[in-house]
Amino acid sequence: MSINEDAPFRPEQYSRLKFGCDEAAREMGHQIADAFFEKHASTILNSRCLMIPSPFNFVPNAANVMTMHLLDRLNNHIVDAKGNHVEYATVPRKISYMDDYGFLSGEDRKSLIAGDRFYFNSQHFEGRCLLFIDDVKITGTHQNKLVELMHEQQLKNKTFFLYFARYTGDRPNIESELNFAAVKSIKDLNRIVVEPSHHMTARTIKYILSADPDDLYNHFLRFRSHRYLKALYFNCLNEGYYKIQKYQANIDLIRNVVKLAEQQILKC
Repeated sequence: MSINEDAPFRPEQYSRLKFGCDEAAREMGHQIADAFFEKHASTILNSRCLMIPSPFNFVPNAANVMTMHLLDRLNNHIVDAKGNHVEYATVPRKISYMDDYGFLSGEDRKSLIAGDRFYFNSQHFEGRCLLFIDDVKITGTHQNKLVELMHEQQLKNKTFFLYFARYTGDRPNIESELNFAAVKSIKDLNRIVVEPSHHMTARTIKYILSADPDDLYNHFLRFRSHRYLKALYFNCLNEGYYKIQKYQANIDLIRNVVKLAEQQILKC
């Protein structure tokens, strides 16, 4: 599969989603909601549904941003049809690795995710039709993990797994090509984060922390607001990225830029 020739969607728009573009998240979330309601309206209108985005730790991932738009659109359809709105829940996740998942093979993904911990609220799930949401299905590793946990907790809910796209080839690392189709440099990211309603995602933060420090400062950090810089810094701490040696230099750089911005504010 060539992502430019064979993908039934715009790879650049998907990449923008992964880096927090709200417009891309809304477009994709609405497409899923429209297609799902058209096909399964009867089931949805006659069930108590719970929508659950792809599990994350502290900073929401792109799938979570997309899910919020999907939920809004689906509930609009449901209420117009005199049904009962879909509720929202999360599955907390303690991630055991810091590697970029999109570069890995199917077996490597399975090995890594085996060390993650997911937390189900079985009582909250009871009697609900569960709608698990993710942006793309490449190998199905995440879905398999969730199904495994449902079996362990003896959950027998009616369940749907909804994706914007599903890859049917045999090259799992194509996900990395999709993820970075629109972001080849820190300058490209600079253009995305200035868009209205931009969301800071975990992928965005890891990309920032992996950048060349000089490029990061000259082409990104010095253009950001004090509020953005503080959010970026504390998200690095809250996700535990300060423990990763290769990220340390850029976290220190961000911290110093935050301090400098605070000093300038005090002088004004």
